Amino acid sequence: MSNPYTGTVASALRKAQLLLGDHQQAASGQPLLGTALREAALTQLWRAYRAFLAEQGHQLQLGFAVGAEPESAQALAALVSRRGKFSGDVTELVNLSEDPQSWLSGLCGAWAGLWQLSISAPPGPAGALNAASGVESMIPVRQLDNPSANPQDVSLTADNLRRWHQALVELIQRQRAQSQEW
Repeated sequence: MSNPYTGTVASALRKAQLLLGDHQQAASGQPLLGTALREAALTQLWRAYRAFLAEQGHQLQLGFAVGAEPESAQALAALVSRRGKFSGDVTELVNLSEDPQSWLSGLCGAWAGLWQLSISAPPGPAGALNAASGVESMIPVRQLDNPSANPQDVSLTADNLRRWHQALVELIQRQRAQSQEW
């Protein structure tokens, strides 16, 4: 039985690899381009992870509709449990996502940080005025020339992205090999 999600996993992983390969050369001296490439690579890694969750669900014959794929390892585990099945691979994914020191937890945190908007008042007199008047700024303030000044971007470095990519590739290859042994 062919798994419709396998190609999506491979495609997203390859795109992330290409984006990370271009990052070093293209982003030198252009912090905005570097940020864009890192965020694009993170998006592809997240896409590969989500497609792999769907691949696992398809492999376990959970029968979810296209577009209703699990959004997290925990959601996949709940689906597996409701169907009265067990999967060591899904349990491993859940454990990785719940371990704050794991690479998957870092990937999930970076993904959540990418979508978190800063609505706190910016520093300085304008920020104080906004805070005093009760008006919140809906436009996030980011210092592009100093990535460490943006707390949600601290973990979104090219090195971390490469590490997450490698770990995800290894996990996928190992879990696929184990499932073929059965």
